Amino acid sequence: TACKKDTEEEVIRAVKIQEINSSQNENFNINFPAQISPTQKTILAFKYAGKIKNINFESGDFVKKGQVIATMDDKDYKVNLEAFSKKYEAAKAVAQNAEVQFSRAEKLYKGGALAKKDYDNAVMQKNVAISTFKEASAGLENARNTLNDTKIIAPYDGYIDKKIVEVGTVVPEGGPVISFISNEITDISVNASVKDIEYIKNAENISFKDSTKDKIYSLKIKSIAQNPDSINLTYPVTFTFLNLGKDEKFLSGQTGTVTISVKNNGNQEILIPLNAVFEDKGSNVYLFKDGKAVKTAIELGELRETDKISVVKGLKTGDKVIVAGVSKLADGDKVK
Repeated sequence: TACKKDTEEEVIRAVKIQEINSSQNENFNINFPAQISPTQKTILAFKYAGKIKNINFESGDFVKKGQVIATMDDKDYKVNLEAFSKKYEAAKAVAQNAEVQFSRAEKLYKGGALAKKDYDNAVMQKNVAISTFKEASAGLENARNTLNDTKIIAPYDGYIDKKIVEVGTVVPEGGPVISFISNEITDISVNASVKDIEYIKNAENISFKDSTKDKIYSLKIKSIAQNPDSINLTYPVTFTFLNLGKDEKFLSGQTGTVTISVKNNGNQEILIPLNAVFEDKGSNVYLFKDGKAVKTAIELGELRETDKISVVKGLKTGDKVIVAGVSKLADGDKVK
């Protein structure tokens, strides 16, 4: 008895299973990471090149429509305006004198006291003077507009999103200076695949959950981009809030989750937890059969919600998929 070897106790691992049935997942949810964005966002710039003299606001400051946000060094533009003002005054005086001379010449010509040649010369001088005056007027108006363009004016009520450059920077013509966002912050942006676009268009319900609180808000589609993003090849989709309360306020850049509730329209879609899937020369799961774990190859579809994935091939109604304890199993292990 003392020399007898102990018999090894057979290990039967405990697992959790999910049974596939024909009625499952008539509805499913698709979750997208989302970011709240302003209704309008504008990159403000100077029309002409120059050195930035002042930026009157800081990031996050509220600005009313018409307020001056930034100015550039305008010395050269003031000199230019003064030069065109002098040209304008001179041309105006010449034009007024030409009008007087023409009026006199016209009376004399009609009275037969002035030769046709002299009358034609008076007409020509008047026309040249008027043309020069119009040119000087246009030059003065352009100089004024150019001087005004040394200021960046708030196009609507909003906030300074960020300063792209600082005071003293020499910016090129049209170079970005300020990122400006609207007072209303009610849009939510996500990036969706081509297939998900169809789900979004036919969604039964769309909602947003803020990452900082548990409240859920209803959404509606605002726009769907026709062309994919050049970097990740997904389509930007913008939603906006439905019936948002007056006291509900969001900050630009806040994050959360947009949930699309999709009706399957009678087409069965098998969803299993991501933890049930393992890779071994392709995607596989373990099925529970006759008290054993049986390795089974599957073909995966789209990611659903945050922790589930669809299976398009390899599973059928009645299959019992092992969804917990997978990492400790091998094909053929006894389980309970």
